[in-house]
Amino acid sequence: MPLSPLSSASPMFGKAREMTYRWGIAGTGRIARDFVDGLRQVPDAQVVAVCSRSETTAKQFATQRGIPRWHGSYEALASDPDVDIVYVATPNSRHRDDTEMYLRAGKHVLCEKPFALNEIEAKSMVATARSEGRFVMEAIWSRFLPVYVALGEVLASQPLGKITHVEADFGFEAPVDRQHRLNDPALGGGAVLDLGIYCLHFARFVLGGHDSVTATGELNEQGVDIDATYVLRYSSGAEATLRSTTRHATPCTARIVGERGTIEVERRMHVSPGFTVAIHGEAPRYHRHDENGQGLRHQVFEVHRCIEQGFVESPRLPHAETLAYASTMDEIRRQLGVRYATDAPSS
Repeated sequence: MPLSPLSSASPMFGKAREMTYRWGIAGTGRIARDFVDGLRQVPDAQVVAVCSRSETTAKQFATQRGIPRWHGSYEALASDPDVDIVYVATPNSRHRDDTEMYLRAGKHVLCEKPFALNEIEAKSMVATARSEGRFVMEAIWSRFLPVYVALGEVLASQPLGKITHVEADFGFEAPVDRQHRLNDPALGGGAVLDLGIYCLHFARFVLGGHDSVTATGELNEQGVDIDATYVLRYSSGAEATLRSTTRHATPCTARIVGERGTIEVERRMHVSPGFTVAIHGEAPRYHRHDENGQGLRHQVFEVHRCIEQGFVESPRLPHAETLAYASTMDEIRRQLGVRYATDAPSS
């Protein structure tokens, strides 16, 4: 898909590299806290504002992290003239509305995964970014971590020969509270959207787009998936077996199997410190990256680079890929029987 340039009327277009990108944070949860820590390690990033549904919560977050302004509503951040880019870390069920609000307000957006509840919402968000001439990207931070860059370079040399199988799992024991965001369908709960996106990303990173998917799993009393296994099949004959669960702690590892050997990715696979390449008849090669700082920062460099170059999407994580994840998760949920209010009517 060709990249679409920003309008030359954009206030961000054509500015020099030494400029500062001013970020606003929508949401005050743990991931927002960690992301702010990451932004502080990016030389040309400045956190200027945060918002929440509660002014008290926003003020507390801002005070603790030295952020100069806080807003007691998500809408107020959209009206803040000093914000160039918004990091959307609101509940899953708000991602579309919040992202589109900020895009229409002239902001660029990095939206936390899952990008949307379904493909319908994701397509709407992409269309809004293009019509407004603003950059938007799903915050799949694994893609930009140095260890994944190194893994991509190894895979490009095809040391395993033909890849036949990929395995990945991500699971932990979540609270059983019905109102917890992972258990509530009204908030876009479920293991597939929150954890499975990492497994799907890994499979696509290694094998590209699949041809079919078969899913099995278990739902809670509210109809949200708490344990799911899905098998992706490819025209090459390869398969990917993936699991996401909020019932049990799993190894959180990943494995790539090929004709000539294997690659084992250490836990936790989405932010792994390293991987081992074991080729038949050769000594294993261990690749390690000791992360200095908050790993969430690496995707920020890509956001800044793309805005500077006038893109509305990242060539490393394009809109088409985000839409593919949304479509796959729709099909997995359909097979499991998980439905959200904004899903298309059943045929």
